[in-house]
Amino acid sequence: MSAVSKKNKSQFGNIFKIIATAIKEDVPCGDITSRHTVPIKAGAEGYAISRDDYVVSGIDIARMIYLHVDNNIKFKSFFKNGQFIKKGQKLYSVKGNARSILLAERTVLNIIGHMMGIATKTRKFVRLVKGTKTKILDTRKTVPGIRILQRLAVKDGGAFNHRFSLSDAVLVKENHISICGGIKKVLKKLSHLKNIRTEIEIRNLDELNEILGSKFQPDIIMLDNMSPAMVKKAVKINKKRVKLEVSGGVNEKTIRTYA
Repeated sequence: MSAVSKKNKSQFGNIFKIIATAIKEDVPCGDITSRHTVPIKAGAEGYAISRDDYVVSGIDIARMIYLHVDNNIKFKSFFKNGQFIKKGQKLYSVKGNARSILLAERTVLNIIGHMMGIATKTRKFVRLVKGTKTKILDTRKTVPGIRILQRLAVKDGGAFNHRFSLSDAVLVKENHISICGGIKKVLKKLSHLKNIRTEIEIRNLDELNEILGSKFQPDIIMLDNMSPAMVKKAVKINKKRVKLEVSGGVNEKTIRTYA
């Protein structure tokens, strides 16, 4: 098995765990309302209709949830992830056992509503830097337990994923530098690393010059909470030697200036 297929297998395994946990959380002992009001063999058919304009995300997750609850449910999507849906349009349809559909319904809507919100917000930022060479990336500031879904939504919005966890790459931040005793000591400790992506967060241009003047060069230098004017100076000093990342102070009003 290749590394890629192992990664995909692990990813889907995590998604299945999230789905199982979500259903268990909502239905720990069965749906007692449907049990007492809906005939056990009753059938139903329904549609999910968008209440606003969104970027579609999580449509495959919705299908997985319904089939996890009842493999006989017929699920049909009218849009693909990353496409734009307008208010009032049908997102998907479901047909099957009424109790099963009602059991899965809220979990599906909670998850795809969350993912589509992220994808739509992400697309807005992606459009704001259109025409530049800037890429939008996510962070680890996610809701615990559902990071993988949030990262998928970011990609559906047209942006890119940063490291998934602390195990994926070296990202030296202000606390690491302070504890280690300064950037010089950090660079010395990192100099032996091979085949591991490294990134160092800096707070001023002196630290940038210190890194660029060393033998060890990280893959990325993060410019933390710097003004657009300082970022512009950093770009000139860097001369395209190392990838630069901007973090802090970036919002809809400032992102184009930073880009």
